[in-house]
Amino acid sequence: MWKSVAFILVLAAIAASPASYADPIQDLSMGSHAVGWYPNFYKGEGPMTCPKTCEVWVGAHSESEASTDMDEQTRRSNVCKVTRDEAIILEPIDDPKSHWLYGNQFDDYPVCFVHPMSREPFKSELFMCECVRGNPCKQPDLVVADIADPVWNNANGTSEVQVTVSNIGGVAAGGFHTRLIDPGTSANDVQGVSGLAAGASVVLTFTFSYWVFDPDAELIATADYKNQVEECDEDNNQLRYFKKG
Repeated sequence: MWKSVAFILVLAAIAASPASYADPIQDLSMGSHAVGWYPNFYKGEGPMTCPKTCEVWVGAHSESEASTDMDEQTRRSNVCKVTRDEAIILEPIDDPKSHWLYGNQFDDYPVCFVHPMSREPFKSELFMCECVRGNPCKQPDLVVADIADPVWNNANGTSEVQVTVSNIGGVAAGGFHTRLIDPGTSANDVQGVSGLAAGASVVLTFTFSYWVFDPDAELIATADYKNQVEECDEDNNQLRYFKKG
């Protein structure tokens, strides 16, 4: 029989929001969230990625970050943890005496990669994911979740960059504009969005009339750069991309 996971840490009673690739726990910003660890197996199904795990267990976000600048082979890193006792994951069991190591679950690979201090790195298909549900904010909250690697469009003679903007707030956002700028040249492109539901994301494509690697590429994306939307946090709209050529 499946036992309920009783160790969820509830910091506030808030409504559930849909799962997505986003960073619900923001840097340099204290928020009030419901946060818990959930196993990547559910009713015999698994292994699952962290976004899928959080979705099926509690309809929540997986805590994640864009990882491309640090690891060129991956796009996003989700927070996971592993332990010795497989039953904790498979039954599951809440064992306060269990010991854990934190790791990373990347993209669509249902594996937790762990790098301990005293032994070789290893990976496991049995792990728990950090799930974050909801937000007490009663306003939109727009963040740039990801800036993809630029690609060259031979047909148009332009650099193309895809940027993912997410609304991690509690309500839908109205129309807003997102800007992507190359600080080295001051060239920029702006894309408008008519609206974005709470918990939803949109992928926007920006273009530059030259190859942005010269020799390196630095880009800065700002969601709602015209301040058209009143948000919970006005200081989390920006994301920087840097990669050596």
